[in-house]
Amino acid sequence: MLHIIVCILPLMFLSLQIFKKALFVIKLMPKLRIKFDKKTCIGNKACMAVDSERWVNSEDKVDLVGGEKINENIYVLEKEFNEEESKIVIEGAEVCPVNAIGIVNVDSGEEIVKVEVSEEESKVVEASYDDEKEFQLDEKGYFLIKVNRENKKIEVAFCEKPNEISLTVKGDNPLEIYQTIINKEKLEIRKDHYAYLGRELQKAYTALRENIEYVQDDELDFSNKV
Repeated sequence: MLHIIVCILPLMFLSLQIFKKALFVIKLMPKLRIKFDKKTCIGNKACMAVDSERWVNSEDKVDLVGGEKINENIYVLEKEFNEEESKIVIEGAEVCPVNAIGIVNVDSGEEIVKVEVSEEESKVVEASYDDEKEFQLDEKGYFLIKVNRENKKIEVAFCEKPNEISLTVKGDNPLEIYQTIINKEKLEIRKDHYAYLGRELQKAYTALRENIEYVQDDELDFSNKV
């Protein structure tokens, strides 16, 4: 009898280990529900850039691969994903700029990526700023921004020292210019200086499109055509 017990115990232990591994695999393969609102989609296609297996081009929007059409605009896909796939699926939903993609863990009911914006715990602050009292120069330097109408470009120069340009970036639109300055050239300036750059770039872009005069730091005058 003793030798039978001795033989059975390792088998029981092995079975327990296999069971634990199976549970571990199950935990790593949650069943997710992807809900896609095609009407809300604006065709940004950021989801495709992150998760090309789930999202494909569809004219001016995207399609959810394998998604079941629930109604005219809603598509749903329920599937088990491993840990790496889950991260990609979730990230693909999170980059959607208009909340057209929702992700729910089917097993737990957890809403991982919400499609509705919640304001329950939102802090509301009344904005205030006095430019004359609170403005501070950035010690790192300053920008010179102009519109080149001949080349139809926006030109941004950065001066680390007075009247000494250390960097010039030329582009067609604000997005490519500030992405180049911030993420590629990695220009280290104050956060409010980045905000200033974005504001002035948008003004310059509008002036270029509308054929009106652009003067850095001045408000646009739409009656002042060039």
